[in-house]
Amino acid sequence: MSNDILREVIQRREVYTPHWPTEEFIVPILRSKLEEILDNYYSPEKLNALDVGCGGQPLRIKLEALGYKYTGFDITQNITNTVDFIGAIDRDLPQEVLNLDKFDLIVCTEVLEHVANWEQAFFNLSKLTSPNGIIIITCPHFLQLHEEPHDYWRPTLYAIDYYARKNGLSVIYQEKAGDAWDVLGTLLASCWTFPASINFVDRLFTKVVSIIRAGMFKIIKSRFLQKKVKLMGPLYLLNIAILKK
Repeated sequence: MSNDILREVIQRREVYTPHWPTEEFIVPILRSKLEEILDNYYSPEKLNALDVGCGGQPLRIKLEALGYKYTGFDITQNITNTVDFIGAIDRDLPQEVLNLDKFDLIVCTEVLEHVANWEQAFFNLSKLTSPNGIIIITCPHFLQLHEEPHDYWRPTLYAIDYYARKNGLSVIYQEKAGDAWDVLGTLLASCWTFPASINFVDRLFTKVVSIIRAGMFKIIKSRFLQKKVKLMGPLYLLNIAILKK
């Protein structure tokens, strides 16, 4: 049996609320973007939805409110025992999943960074999607390691486009979400300070740097600076892509 299938059951996000300082920027962006996309791409004729890597199922309420028939698929069962099918998206799919009708909507959010075999994953996503169905993908571009050791990639939108086209899918929307301020805030939240030695000067400088770091994080989190200054740069937090079969 694959080591992936033996992953422990952990408490996964049930709502898009930051749990840690490192999530203070990416999670609100993720929440607002997904709500906007689901509202904009909702169609009353497309009501069969699959949540790949559903975890605590933070999108379930939204999808069911829109009228979708919700199906959860993940590599482990969650603590509320509401995952419908257990399996890995980058391995042979369970026969019971293949026996289902094709899905008009597939959401795969914050999952692909934990998937080792993208070739098989995109093949399976395409296989499960109905003609003219859509797949919503999000995955981080700048974020600390998490759920180790099952954290493999920080992809670009070019990688998503490459594997999509290779498996009969077209990209109909893509976005680099989260600006340089969000990246800087996430970086500051991911750092901590230690003195280089027990020397008083080193300890003093460490204290000063620690105070500056904490202060900058607090200011960036407040969004005050963002209203005054645009911080430009090539880095961003989050890949968002919508694929069509």
